[in-house]
Amino acid sequence: MSSLKYSVVIYPSAEQDLLEIKEYFENILKTSANNLFQKFYESIDILETNPFIYPLIKDTYLNQLGYRFKPIDNFLLFYIIDDTEVQIHRFFYGKRDYLLFL
Repeated sequence: MSSLKYSVVIYPSAEQDLLEIKEYFENILKTSANNLFQKFYESIDILETNPFIYPLIKDTYLNQLGYRFKPIDNFLLFYIIDDTEVQIHRFFYGKRDYLLFL
Protein backbone atom coordinates (compact mmCIF):
# COMPACT_ATOMS: atom_id res chain seq x y z
CA MET A 1 0.00 0.00 0.00
CA SER A 2 1.33 3.40 -1.00
CA SER A 3 2.01 6.04 1.64
CA LEU A 4 1.79 8.84 -0.93
CA LYS A 5 -0.22 11.78 0.33
CA TYR A 6 -1.78 14.08 -2.24
CA SER A 7 -2.06 17.80 -1.66
CA VAL A 8 -5.59 19.15 -2.01
CA VAL A 9 -6.23 22.53 -3.61
CA ILE A 10 -9.69 24.04 -3.40
CA TYR A 11 -10.23 26.29 -6.40
CA PRO A 12 -11.95 29.68 -5.96
CA SER A 13 -14.99 28.40 -7.91
CA ALA A 14 -15.46 25.60 -5.34
CA GLU A 15 -14.96 28.05 -2.47
CA GLN A 16 -17.69 30.23 -3.98
CA ASP A 17 -19.97 27.18 -4.33
CA LEU A 18 -19.45 26.36 -0.65
CA LEU A 19 -20.17 29.94 0.38
CA GLU A 20 -23.41 29.93 -1.63
CA ILE A 21 -24.44 26.59 -0.12
CA LYS A 22 -23.76 27.91 3.39
CA GLU A 23 -25.82 31.03 2.70
CA TYR A 24 -28.65 28.94 1.26
CA PHE A 25 -28.76 26.71 4.33
CA GLU A 26 -28.68 29.65 6.72
CA ASN A 27 -30.92 32.15 4.89
CA ILE A 28 -33.44 29.94 3.06
CA LEU A 29 -33.53 26.68 4.99
CA LYS A 30 -32.84 28.43 8.32
CA THR A 31 -30.54 25.63 9.43
CA SER A 32 -26.85 24.95 9.77
CA ALA A 33 -24.70 23.45 7.03
CA ASN A 34 -22.21 22.14 9.62
CA ASN A 35 -23.01 18.46 9.02
CA LEU A 36 -22.58 18.86 5.26
CA PHE A 37 -19.31 20.76 5.71
CA GLN A 38 -18.02 18.12 8.12
CA LYS A 39 -18.64 15.49 5.42
CA PHE A 40 -16.91 17.74 2.90
CA TYR A 41 -13.80 17.93 5.10
CA GLU A 42 -13.87 14.18 5.70
CA SER A 43 -13.95 13.75 1.91
CA ILE A 44 -10.83 15.88 1.61
CA ASP A 45 -9.09 13.55 4.06
CA ILE A 46 -10.01 10.61 1.84
CA LEU A 47 -8.85 12.40 -1.31
CA GLU A 48 -5.46 13.11 0.29
CA THR A 49 -4.72 9.39 0.51
CA ASN A 50 -6.83 7.70 -2.15
CA PRO A 51 -8.29 10.05 -4.80
CA PHE A 52 -8.71 7.30 -7.41
CA ILE A 53 -11.53 5.51 -5.55
CA TYR A 54 -14.18 7.77 -7.06
CA PRO A 55 -15.24 7.39 -10.69
CA LEU A 56 -14.49 9.51 -13.70
CA ILE A 57 -17.47 11.44 -15.07
CA LYS A 58 -19.20 9.57 -17.90
CA ASP A 59 -19.44 12.65 -20.11
CA THR A 60 -16.81 12.10 -22.81
CA TYR A 61 -15.33 15.60 -22.76
CA LEU A 62 -15.13 15.88 -18.96
CA ASN A 63 -13.81 12.33 -18.75
CA GLN A 64 -10.95 13.24 -21.09
CA LEU A 65 -10.15 16.21 -18.85
CA GLY A 66 -9.93 13.80 -15.91
CA TYR A 67 -12.93 15.02 -13.91
CA ARG A 68 -14.03 12.73 -11.10
CA PHE A 69 -16.86 13.16 -8.65
CA LYS A 70 -17.71 12.17 -5.13
CA PRO A 71 -21.28 12.30 -3.82
CA ILE A 72 -21.76 13.95 -0.44
CA ASP A 73 -25.39 13.78 0.68
CA ASN A 74 -27.37 15.59 -2.06
CA PHE A 75 -24.26 17.27 -3.44
CA LEU A 76 -21.44 16.34 -5.81
CA LEU A 77 -17.80 17.26 -5.36
CA PHE A 78 -15.91 17.56 -8.68
CA TYR A 79 -12.16 17.23 -8.83
CA ILE A 80 -9.18 16.42 -11.04
CA ILE A 81 -6.01 14.57 -10.07
CA ASP A 82 -2.85 16.19 -11.43
CA ASP A 83 0.27 14.25 -10.49
CA THR A 84 0.26 14.43 -6.65
CA GLU A 85 -2.29 17.22 -6.43
CA VAL A 86 -6.06 16.91 -6.10
CA GLN A 87 -7.78 19.97 -7.51
CA ILE A 88 -11.31 20.52 -6.23
CA HIS A 89 -13.05 22.54 -8.91
CA ARG A 90 -16.75 22.63 -8.01
CA PHE A 91 -19.28 21.56 -5.40
CA PHE A 92 -22.86 21.40 -6.70
CA TYR A 93 -26.30 20.34 -5.63
CA GLY A 94 -26.75 16.90 -7.22
CA LYS A 95 -29.81 17.77 -9.31
CA ARG A 96 -28.14 20.80 -10.86
CA ASP A 97 -27.08 20.44 -14.49
CA TYR A 98 -23.37 20.45 -13.74
CA LEU A 99 -22.44 19.99 -17.41
CA LEU A 100 -23.35 23.63 -17.97
CA PHE A 101 -20.85 24.78 -15.33
CA LEU A 102 -17.82 22.50 -15.70
